[in-house]
Amino acid sequence: MFIHETAIIYPGVIIEPNVYIGPYCIIGAPAEWKGREDCEGLVLIMSGARLTGLVTVDSGTDKRTVIGKDCYLQKHSHIGHDAILAEGVTISCGAKIGGHSIIEKFCNIGLNAVIHQKVRVPEGCMIGASAFVGKKSILKPYYKYAGVPVKELGINAR
Repeated sequence: MFIHETAIIYPGVIIEPNVYIGPYCIIGAPAEWKGREDCEGLVLIMSGARLTGLVTVDSGTDKRTVIGKDCYLQKHSHIGHDAILAEGVTISCGAKIGGHSIIEKFCNIGLNAVIHQKVRVPEGCMIGASAFVGKKSILKPYYKYAGVPVKELGINAR
């Protein structure tokens, strides 16, 4: 495990082995939810996760915010309160994940993309750079999406 000396980790955050937390990350800060700012530290970061630097992960309010096994969060990304990132998710530089969102296994969220709160992104999706996924977006597993609002581009074949 590596936690950079400039990282701020709030009490109560659970960090499993083999996690990397880079410079100036803030983990477990109170939720940005008016009237619910009293919760802090309700975060679980699972084994193999890598938070490169300047990443913020807000505390859960009703349950822990979860960064799943082998997730990769790049610089300036933000994970909102009560969000869940499943195994193997990549969050690119500057991407924002709204509170109560669920990002299923092996998704890739592109540069500066925004996922509205309370949205579920199905397994294996790729969301393009600067895209917006809103509450009315209809997403299918293992498809690619881009645009504002997102539009389907086709199958996400690797």
